[in-house]
Amino acid sequence: MGSKRRILILNDQAFINGGAPAVAIASAIGLAETGEQVTLLTAVGPIASQLEDVPNLEVQCLGQHEIVDDPNRLRALQSGIANRVAAARVNKVLEDCDPKNTIVHVHSWMKALSPLVIHAATCRGYKVLITMHDFFIMCPTGGFFLPKEGKICKRTPLSVSCVFCSCDRRNYFHKLWRSTRTFYQNRILRVPEGIEHFVAVSEFSASIARPFLPHKADITVVRNPVDCQDHGPASIGDNEHFLFIGRFTQEKGVLVAAEACRRTGVKAVFIGDGELLEKAKAICPEAHFTGWLKPHEIQSYLRKCRAILFPPLWYETLGLVVIEAAAAGIPAIVSNQSAAADLVADGQRGLHFDYGSVESLCFQIERMRDKDLAVQLGKGAYDWYWANPWDRASHVRELSTLYDRVLAK
Repeated sequence: MGSKRRILILNDQAFINGGAPAVAIASAIGLAETGEQVTLLTAVGPIASQLEDVPNLEVQCLGQHEIVDDPNRLRALQSGIANRVAAARVNKVLEDCDPKNTIVHVHSWMKALSPLVIHAATCRGYKVLITMHDFFIMCPTGGFFLPKEGKICKRTPLSVSCVFCSCDRRNYFHKLWRSTRTFYQNRILRVPEGIEHFVAVSEFSASIARPFLPHKADITVVRNPVDCQDHGPASIGDNEHFLFIGRFTQEKGVLVAAEACRRTGVKAVFIGDGELLEKAKAICPEAHFTGWLKPHEIQSYLRKCRAILFPPLWYETLGLVVIEAAAAGIPAIVSNQSAAADLVADGQRGLHFDYGSVESLCFQIERMRDKDLAVQLGKGAYDWYWANPWDRASHVRELSTLYDRVLAK
């Protein structure tokens, strides 16, 4: 055991298919590039190409299935609650690490690794941090959302009313299994109580999570790395269409956006796909639906739009698309009950509308038709982002400062 700091990063996937793995992989590479000794332990492959041949970085992938993709359903049900193979590997990696100078940083664990990997680290006395990309540390479904009602859930997690609430998009049996997993995580393994440091991706998500975390726990906001290049501000005054980017699911508010675009008659582009695609098309048939696009194609549409529409119906923890839009000088119209409302100062970098209200969103879309206002807001967004970019270097610096504080404590 040496004195050099060791960092073990835990994430379900070894490839990028969402926000959590994107952050986990970017931070693993960025930390290793600064000289930190980093191990990235994952359950599901393949291993992303950018992880190959990075000095100071070791990638271990167990070659397992995500729970939803495991053809052995009995194994999936069991390992989703307690993945003993993954926990054993965590123990093996930590055998060569000194608790005094080792950080275990957990990003995602509910799709394959299971809560047992967190317990494996805490019970050995290691400093463990959890980045809350969602709310699985307390909520069985991870989102505090009622899909049937299309609104935020205010129930106390694991209360009687929570357990009896059929709020899983699949079926009630799956909700019961998820509740069992969270009970095992929180009441048997007592995972939250063993964690002194949590990382939030926004002040908004930190405020939602705080009541459900141990009183002694620290919550530190660390900005996600966002891969943006400065091509100058877009020509907002020449742009006409409004843009929605995301999964076509109820919690993302795609139908709210579609209805508002239909009522206002604006030109609209919807990038993404999902179960509500046909409903969105039926509501707003005049809009252009592109499906999922490559990053450079999204950037092309982004720079040609008047504003981004961000209307989530659940507690969206961040909203990367709003940050990417700001980097291009594009304002956003965001729900006032989302993390993006903290990023988009109303009347300075974009506009706020009332949560879930089509009428309020229509009103703000009409305001954004004002060319001078749109240009002003776009400039505000652009100046805000580039005054302190959300790049990987900044993310790593913030992490390193946090790690220093955690180990010193």
